[in-house]
Parts: sequence; structure tokens; C-alpha cells
Amino acid sequence: TLLYTIKFEAMTTETQEERTIDVDELLASTSRSIQVDKDVPLTFDVGSLIAFDMAPIDSGKLGQGKARDAFLKDLTRDNTQLLFNSIFSLPTVTVDRTVCVNLPAPTTRLPREKPIPPPPTLTKWEAFAKKKGIQKKKRGRMIWDEVAKEWRPRFGYKKVGSDKEQNWVVEVPENGDPYKDWLGEKEDGKKENVAKNELKRLQNISKQVKDKSDAIGQNVKQAHKSTASLGKFQDTVKNEKRTKEKGKQKKFSAVSGDVSSEKASSLALINKISSNMVSVNKEKAANKELGATIKRKREEESEGRKPKRRSKAGVKAQTKHFDKKKGQVSRPVKGKSREGGPVKKKPRK
Repeated sequence: TLLYTIKFEAMTTETQEERTIDVDELLASTSRSIQVDKDVPLTFDVGSLIAFDMAPIDSGKLGQGKARDAFLKDLTRDNTQLLFNSIFSLPTVTVDRTVCVNLPAPTTRLPREKPIPPPPTLTKWEAFAKKKGIQKKKRGRMIWDEVAKEWRPRFGYKKVGSDKEQNWVVEVPENGDPYKDWLGEKEDGKKENVAKNELKRLQNISKQVKDKSDAIGQNVKQAHKSTASLGKFQDTVKNEKRTKEKGKQKKFSAVSGDVSSEKASSLALINKISSNMVSVNKEKAANKELGATIKRKREEESEGRKPKRRSKAGVKAQTKHFDKKKGQVSRPVKGKSREGGPVKKKPRK
């Protein structure tokens, strides 16, 4: 073994430090073979630059302290070497004196950092085209002009039909007004179409912005309600409006501050318990007594007359129009139906 001694001299000649470096060990560590043998082959996902080592680890070799660190370092080095071997086994391409490799598609599904964005809002025309099955087709820029007998651009300078538009003569229909400004009407129609298209474009933009703002508002509302107080004491951003909760909300009395309301409610409860007066609902009592009187009168009338034999149709009609609130069978007025119209008599067979 060759041992070389390197002396480091300090600023003063009094102190000197000596260190020894094993050159053979250094050369052996740098000249390790790229061929690594593993009992259990690794599973590679070259597209994601990942290697999976499923081989069990020997706890005896793992050890503790420096021995454990050295074992893990050697294991990591071998696995990394195998990953690089699998990468450079792929076809290579030289780009600007640099060897590059085309990686295949990854096979490992990794979780997303952020949720999948929602689909963009369709414009009126896109929604109509989707409903009718209209597919967008790319049209060519140049088109044949029958008047000029040459190829001209579809839009812009020297477009198709520009010669007709530059004519100072306009054909008037047979039933048209000869004193009407047909040239001015044509120019006004062009301006109106441009303004209409611009209005539709701005409406589509405002609709998309509104949808995004609504989604942001829902997220902010959900974040406010995620606190322990359900957002009651959450600080608001500048110019932010508080959203009102829909439905009935239970209100509780304050536990601190002014105690006058609590004192008044407590005194009212004590007075109600200690007082001998009983609150009576006069209207309810009168209705109850009136109902009992009518019931007794009907029972007396039914005892005085003989019971009549009822047909099945009559019993069925009575059970059909039984009023649960009144507790009695509702009898329609003679000659009128329950809806108020005349009774329709069925013809006899």
C-alpha cells in the first residue's frame, strides 16, 4: 500500500499538521465498475427517472452509525448506476455536441400539486355549434375572385369583392326609394355589424370573468367557514362583502357585555313561575266548548231516530270526504258539487 504524507504548514513555523491519505482506496472508489449485479432486479420507470428496489434489506449489514451510512451509500450508488445504465441503453441523439436521450412516456402516476382546472365556459356561438354539431373548419386565406380573375385574400387589403365596394354606383331595387341614401345605408350596416360583434365579444369576456369571480367567492367562503367559529371572527379583505347565510339561523344571547337582557328574561321567568294566574287562550277554549256542544246535540238526535241501512256507495262517499281537521264527514250542499258547480247526473242505463 502506497502511503503519501501531506504536510500542511500553518502561518507560524511552530505548529505543523500531518494527514495521511490512502491513495489506493481513493482510486478504487473512483474506478468502480458500472456493471452491478443484483439478486432481485430493479423496476424502472425511465420516463419519470425512478427506480424501485424491492429486495429485502439485511438487518445485519445495516448496522449503526458509520457502518449504516456506508451501507446505505453503497446501496444508493449501485441503484443509481443501474438507473443510468437503463437510461443510456436507449437510442441517443447528439445535439450541439451534447449526447441526449429521448425518454419514453412515464408509467408511474404521480399526484397533482393542484386540482384539475374546470373546463372553460363556452360562448354563445360555441354552445350553439356544439348543440347543432357544427365543426370548425379552417378556411384558406386566398380565394378566387371571379371579377378580377385572380387569387385574392379573403379579408384585408385588396380582398375579394373590393372592386365592387369601391364602385360609386349602387343598384337600387325595383321597389326601392330612389331618393334614399343607399351608399350611406351600406356604410352604416358595416359599422353596425362591427359594433354588434364587439358587443358580443365583451359579453363573452364579462361572462367568463363573472364565472371565475363566483368560483373564487365560493372558495373564499369555504375557507372562512373552515375555522372553529365558522368564519364569525374571520378578518375580511379590503372591500370584501360579507355573504349572508341562507335559511334560519339560531341566535344565542351574548355571554359577555350588557347583562340587562339576561336579567330581564330571568325576572320574567321567576314572575311566571311564582304567580298564581294561569294564562288561558279564550278563543281556543270557546271553540272547544262549541265543538263539544255540537257533538252532544248530534248524539241526542241520533238516539231519537231509527238507524237507516246505508249502501256501500254511501259509506264509500262518506269515507272519501272525511275531514281530518274537523273530525267529521263533509256533506256537499244539495244541488251543488264540492267545487261549487252544478251536479252532473249520469244517464241511466
